[in-house]
Amino acid sequence: MLNDTLDSIADQHKAIILVASDDPSVCNEMRNFLSESYNVVCVTECADVLSSASTYLPDLLLMSAEKPGCDGLAICEKLQKSLFRIRHPPAVLLFGPENDELIDLAFAAGADEYVREPIHWKLLHHRIHFLIQNRKGELELSNFAGQLEQINRELRDFTYVVSHDLQEPLHLIRAFAERITTKSKSVLDKQGFAYLQRIEKSAGWMQSLIDGLLQYSRLTTQSKDFVPVDLTKVLSDVVADLEIRVDQLGAKVAINELGIVEADPLQMRQLFQNLVSNALKYSCSFEDDPPQIEVFSSKRLDEISHKPVCEVVVKDNGIGFDSCFQDQIFGLFQRLHGRDEYNGTGIGLAICKKIVERHGGEITACSSAGKGAEFVVVLPVKQRMKELKMK
Repeated sequence: MLNDTLDSIADQHKAIILVASDDPSVCNEMRNFLSESYNVVCVTECADVLSSASTYLPDLLLMSAEKPGCDGLAICEKLQKSLFRIRHPPAVLLFGPENDELIDLAFAAGADEYVREPIHWKLLHHRIHFLIQNRKGELELSNFAGQLEQINRELRDFTYVVSHDLQEPLHLIRAFAERITTKSKSVLDKQGFAYLQRIEKSAGWMQSLIDGLLQYSRLTTQSKDFVPVDLTKVLSDVVADLEIRVDQLGAKVAINELGIVEADPLQMRQLFQNLVSNALKYSCSFEDDPPQIEVFSSKRLDEISHKPVCEVVVKDNGIGFDSCFQDQIFGLFQRLHGRDEYNGTGIGLAICKKIVERHGGEITACSSAGKGAEFVVVLPVKQRMKELKMK
């Protein structure tokens, strides 16, 4: 039986406490003590606790741990089984005798806190305040995480769909430009032919941007499970793929033993292919100073988690960049040079950053103009949870 109605909750800004007891004197005592700071709803029929929790959505459920007519342990267990019915499950505080076995049973049943009898009222007030504030913080964090996940999902879908929708008209532009070039070139004057070349060049540039966007969106939509990955072999395969470019520049690439980490193999390949390609692109190609790229690693404990991490450094002697741009370069479509100087879309390092973050790691850069660059990738040796693959 309810001793309160929804209309009795006058102050909507106060937290709601649901007191469950078959002893009316306990309900009155709790109400007199708590009503100044909280909205208090009393239930004297303990069979009504779950339905009352669904109706009032209390912030805290307060009841005796073990009474013949109102077994708090049994209610706790039922509440845990029916949490899916309650959008915001309440914190649960039980009170009862100082019995270690009973206290263990209370926490095993799902209670968040246990207060020993006789009740120390000031201590009870502090415990209630802590549990309610903690619950509010958890709900806010949960709501924020849900909103953020929704935004990220919509952004991924938008990027993927838009990129695909842009492909068809772009293919038509390139196809017709190519036909004009091959079939109608003789009727074009010099200026008309120049315009046509600019159309083809711009269309090619747009195709590169779309391809980059698709690559970026696929990092999450087509991600794979984490498995042990030999980074030394990954780098060796990357350098083998880039052999022609390495030979053209006369570059020297040195790879030290890098170790094994739990990762997505394809994304590790993509990560280091981008970094090594970047080092080759911005190299200084002189006979007396050929491009030199060194990749080495070290193992250490993370300063926060104290878990083992693998720190991989990709170092080159290229043109470098001003240190004030060390964060900007990882942004999407961020370029420090014009397209006439160096080709590229400004997506490569953004992809690197997203891959590393998906693996729970960190990527940073250190450089100064004309003195080469160092890219430092820090990856966990062991992944903490499978969910990281969905980032």
